[in-house]
Amino acid sequence: MINVTWIDSFRLRARAGGIRDGWAASTRPGVAFHELPEATLRSRTGGTRKAGEPTVVMVCDPPNVLEHFDAVFERFSPHGRVIVFEPPGFGFSLPSASFRFTFDEYRACIEGLLRKLDEGPYVLAFTCVWAHIALQVAAKEPGMIAKLMLWQSPSWAQQVTWAREVDKKKVISRPVLGQVMTALKPEKIGLGWYRAALAKNRYPDFMPTLEQALKRGAFCCLGSLWQQWFHGYTPPPVRVEQPALVTWGLADRTHARSDKESIGSQLAHAKWHSFQHAGHSPELEASQEYCELLRGWLQED
Repeated sequence: MINVTWIDSFRLRARAGGIRDGWAASTRPGVAFHELPEATLRSRTGGTRKAGEPTVVMVCDPPNVLEHFDAVFERFSPHGRVIVFEPPGFGFSLPSASFRFTFDEYRACIEGLLRKLDEGPYVLAFTCVWAHIALQVAAKEPGMIAKLMLWQSPSWAQQVTWAREVDKKKVISRPVLGQVMTALKPEKIGLGWYRAALAKNRYPDFMPTLEQALKRGAFCCLGSLWQQWFHGYTPPPVRVEQPALVTWGLADRTHARSDKESIGSQLAHAKWHSFQHAGHSPELEASQEYCELLRGWLQED
C-alpha cells in the first residue's frame, strides 16, 4: 500500500493558524495545548489528585472530541484528577509536518505527553485501538503506569478483523480516497459511526457536539490512521503486570462478533465488566455508571 498520509499532514498544517488562540482553546475550563515533537495535543484537565491516588488519563476515541466529556468531568473530577486528550489528527490535535500516522509515532507522542504532564503515576483509561497503545506504554514504563482500564478492545488480530469489517467498502482504507473522504465528509463518517457503534438511537445525543466542532475546524484523519495501522503492522507482543479492568459496552454492533476476552492473554491481572445498555463509548453513553465503576476500582488494592 502506497503511503499518502502526507496529504493529511500537509492540509492540516495549512489550517494550523489560530487554533491555539481560537474557539478550541476556550470551550471549557482546563483546556490546554501541549507542544511535542510529533504533534501539538489538545487536552482538558480537571479535579485534584488526592494523596496516594493516580491521575486518570483518557483518550478521545474519534470522532469524539473533548467537548463530549462534560459528564465525565462533572462526575469524576470532584473525586480525583482526570486528563482527557485528543490524539494527533483528530479534534484539534495538530500533527507535525513529518507525522505519518504510524502506531509507533502515536505511542511516542502519548509517552511524551505523559512525561510532559508529570502527574504520574497514571491510570490509562484507553478504548478501542488505543488500548494497544496503553499496553505498549505500560509494558515499557511500569513505574509510570499504575493501572489500565480498557474497553471495546479485543486482541490485535481481532482488532484488524474488526477494522476491515467496519470498512467493508474499503473507503477509508484506500490511499487517497480515504484522505479525501475524511477531509470532505467528516460529518457523514461521524454519523455513520454513531449509528453503528453507539446504543440504538443514541446518535442524536452526540451529533450536535461533533457538528459544532467540525464547523469550527476539527480534524478527522481516520483514513491515514486506518491505512498505517491495519495493513501489515502488528505491535510487539507484550504482557503487562499492572492491574487491568476490561469492560465492554454490549450494545456496540461493530464488535458483536469480537472475542471479548481475547485481550486477556496480554494481561497478568485482569477484572471484567459489561455495560448492558451502552455501545462503543460507555464513558459517554453511561457516564455515571462508568465513573462509579472507575472510582470503585481505583480504591481497590
